Amino acid sequence: MRVKIYLEVPREVSIFYRRSILSFIKKVLESEDKEYSDKVFSRKSFKPFTFCVFFSGISVNGNSIRNDGKAILTVSSGSPDFFIRFNKGLKNFKEYRAKHINGSMKIVKTEVVDEDNINSSKQVFRTLSPIIVVNKERHPVLPSGLKMNGDSFIVYDDEAFTQELRYSLKCIFNGLPELKFVHKDGKKAVVKHLVGPSDKEKVIKIVAYQGIFTLEADPYVLNEIYRYGLGFRRYQGFGCLEVVKEN
Repeated sequence: MRVKIYLEVPREVSIFYRRSILSFIKKVLESEDKEYSDKVFSRKSFKPFTFCVFFSGISVNGNSIRNDGKAILTVSSGSPDFFIRFNKGLKNFKEYRAKHINGSMKIVKTEVVDEDNINSSKQVFRTLSPIIVVNKERHPVLPSGLKMNGDSFIVYDDEAFTQELRYSLKCIFNGLPELKFVHKDGKKAVVKHLVGPSDKEKVIKIVAYQGIFTLEADPYVLNEIYRYGLGFRRYQGFGCLEVVKEN
């Protein structure tokens, strides 16, 4: 289940917009069911959603994103409990003011999207937001096909990448699903990201994977990945996917 939210936004927003979008999602959920929202956003609770934002006419200048004043927020979830409450809560919002949006974002319209249903054990995906994969030592892990000289702190290993992807899905499946990842076309992405409480925010740099790839797994697993996202920090605006239809 996913919904697209068409927005009017300031023509210059912060690259840390993900934090404000997450706050918006929380406020929307609270407006419909505060008790449920508090449960979802409790410290150790599984966050049953992912999201991505597309800004039109984008250019990046330092810590600012210049755009033409239009954006599309896509929120995806495999949880009916979350999605029904969130979609109903959207009706209470016309405008939301946020720090990292540099002002107000206005909701122009919302659209529930018909999802693809995956029936095959092999599916090609494209990242709508970068996938974060790290190992136990917190080192970033990427497919070996992206290896570049001078990146000694990054683990380039297809098997390790696949294994850590499986670990990132443990909270969805209550175990490690069988999964095969095959890189097709992609690149390394470096994203500046805010972490910590609002009064103690700090900036970290995240190395992530962005591109087109194939996953092989049980169709149920593939559909859940499509809905909930892939990798770590999904609820913070990473790992959102779309299905690539091959001729």
